[in-house]
Amino acid sequence: MRAPLVLLVCGSCLLLLQRYPAPKRPDAKMVAANFDTLNFKAQVQPIFEKHCSPCHFPGGKMYEKLPFDQAETIISHQAGILRRIKGENDVHLIKQYLEQSRRDN
Repeated sequence: MRAPLVLLVCGSCLLLLQRYPAPKRPDAKMVAANFDTLNFKAQVQPIFEKHCSPCHFPGGKMYEKLPFDQAETIISHQAGILRRIKGENDVHLIKQYLEQSRRDN
């Protein structure tokens, strides 16, 4: 069993903490805007794993036709994919990744 955490704060520090609270956790748009480049495996593929698994991933019935664990599939089928993904942050990240892939080619 771990000992409880005790935090001692002097009056001046307490005033500073009240005046300058910790920043809120950024949403996906803010995080993506701060990256120079998006990584498909780390940032984009998880969107498809959440929405399109198991069918478009290894062992799924659509994997042979449209493997969504491959960036090339997402790039070549972007119109159909963007029609089906509904989350605003997810769509934003996918569009940002597609724009990045256009710039890189």
